[in-house]
Amino acid sequence: MITFVYAVLVFLVLRFCVTLFNFLSNPKLGYYGKHFTDKVSIIVLSAEVDPDFSNLLLSIEEQEYRNVEVLIQKGEQVAELVDRATGKYLLFTAPGARLNFGLINNLIYRVKVFNLSALSLIPTYKSSDFLVQCIYPLSDFLLLNLVPLRLVRLSNLPAFAAGSNECMFFEAARYQDHNWQGKLSDKLPEAWEIIRQFKQRKLKAEVLLGNKLIQYDVDRQDLKSFTQRLLINFSNSYLVAIVYLSLVIVGPVTLLFVFNPMFALLPFGLIFLSRIMIAFLTSQSPLRNVLLHPVQMLLLFFLILKAILARIMLSNKPKE
Repeated sequence: MITFVYAVLVFLVLRFCVTLFNFLSNPKLGYYGKHFTDKVSIIVLSAEVDPDFSNLLLSIEEQEYRNVEVLIQKGEQVAELVDRATGKYLLFTAPGARLNFGLINNLIYRVKVFNLSALSLIPTYKSSDFLVQCIYPLSDFLLLNLVPLRLVRLSNLPAFAAGSNECMFFEAARYQDHNWQGKLSDKLPEAWEIIRQFKQRKLKAEVLLGNKLIQYDVDRQDLKSFTQRLLINFSNSYLVAIVYLSLVIVGPVTLLFVFNPMFALLPFGLIFLSRIMIAFLTSQSPLRNVLLHPVQMLLLFFLILKAILARIMLSNKPKE
């Protein structure tokens, strides 16, 4: 029991240090005040049969950046869309995204200044559904607890990889040279995998928080894919996910009920400070995230177990 308690405390301190590093380094896309005229091809990818593009298209029209073309996936493979694109840069996004004023200029500036081959933004998630508001902050919680985002660009190690498919930005020539999506793929690979491959090939890549420059409107239909992506935070390893659940959820509960409440002040204080810092980084409500933390951890526990069981059942399903 004592060994488990020490493991819980050490892991909690390590996670807090990662969150503190992210908070102090402030890994957000900034407002740089620069203006460019290069053509940008905005490629909208969707697995849905009849998605609603209206909010996204309206946000593109309201952009101050005018030299854009919009290509919408309607049954085509990603390679076909890329071949049709004529822009110097490619911006992959999803129907639920909203591109806010200044996004494209700031993306181009960041890519030019740091000579990036790929740049992924984590959008600011928005929803009016209470269940979605409880679940989707878990994505930012896991990311900012486990990955020092600044090290994605500063370190050459492929282990430091993350990203979001809601906003992937490339220099078109480099993207086409490496054919990231493959000839037969009808969707963009997961962002973290693309970032990892870029780094393996010694190309520069970066992952930043969207800083309200891109928002993503989430509804309950997105929860299915969200649950499936949870395991990506643990490199799709069932063992790593289970160990994480034990240290992050079972551990603090054990401290609370087995030991003196005073002993739990340190771990729960670190958890409280972590949620506050993550909330400010991701433009969420600090008070709501702190109050909902127990509920969110319970949801995280069941969602990860559900994702593991779904993967196991799929792998055991006989092939036709």
